[in-house]
Amino acid sequence: MEKECMVSILCTAYNHEEYIAQTLDSFLEQETDFPFEILVSDDASTDKTAEIIRDYAARYPDIIRPWLMEENIFSQGRNFYTEFFFPNCRGKYVCLCEGDDYWTDKSKLRRQVDFLESHPDYSACVHNTLLHYCDGSQPDRPLLSHGQDRDLPMEFMISGASQAFHTSSLMSRREVITNTQPFYHVAYSHGFTDQANAIWFRLNGKVRYLDRLMSVYRINSNSAAWSSGVDGQYDKLRNFIIGKRDMLRSLLTQIPEEYRKLVEDAILEREFELMYIEGRDREQRREPYRSILRRQSFSYRLKNFVKSYLPAVQRIYRRHRGYGDN
Repeated sequence: MEKECMVSILCTAYNHEEYIAQTLDSFLEQETDFPFEILVSDDASTDKTAEIIRDYAARYPDIIRPWLMEENIFSQGRNFYTEFFFPNCRGKYVCLCEGDDYWTDKSKLRRQVDFLESHPDYSACVHNTLLHYCDGSQPDRPLLSHGQDRDLPMEFMISGASQAFHTSSLMSRREVITNTQPFYHVAYSHGFTDQANAIWFRLNGKVRYLDRLMSVYRINSNSAAWSSGVDGQYDKLRNFIIGKRDMLRSLLTQIPEEYRKLVEDAILEREFELMYIEGRDREQRREPYRSILRRQSFSYRLKNFVKSYLPAVQRIYRRHRGYGDN
């Protein structure tokens, strides 16, 4: 198995009782002429997720390798991928898909493997993803609108992975994704890794986008999901932006000169966003941030003026948005 395995599918789950069976079925239904393995974890769920995983592993012992935690390791700041999955995956290629997302095309693995096998200068292959809002707040829609197969530029990776791909669409060469860098660990400490991965893939080769919907990203699947959003959640939003900024600062230590300006500009953008949610609106009017302010919409610039020069109105606005007084 170790010599023959072509793809390792890595799946983390937590309180995904409602979804995990469909997720695992979407892996098992892949039509390939090569073997693949499924590494799936349960991080001490409080529902029946572990029980469902245990049942699937018993039925497919040659394919599914489960890790069922008795204590929640995410809450301890530990990384399941670097601690368990990456050292144990055996595939030439690695796919990621969380336990509340799933694949919709039985040819997904074959298409991506075929591309990477014939293009050794590419580090990863991704595709389009359907966004499904579990709470019905918005209609389903594709994440991306690139319109055709294409190579993804570094600009997309640095500005944010959501412009490039969703994690459920990813296939990477194992030696690339498992070689985690300091900026990856900075990102993980703030609860995300998709952008760090995207940047690292592009630094190690080209990344191919296939303009085909082959996975579903469930948004608002449960209260613990990152997709439950950050709107109105001051601490969560602030930590996310700080994490983006700090990851990019760490990246500056190893980014090639040709991309340095992109990273420096992205850091300024994140600092600009941080000023907004922290109520430091007047600082946005100073250089180098003033040039970013000029690119904003008229309504944004008007609000900035009011909040900068009418502090009483600013305090009322922040309380209304749930940002507090800090």
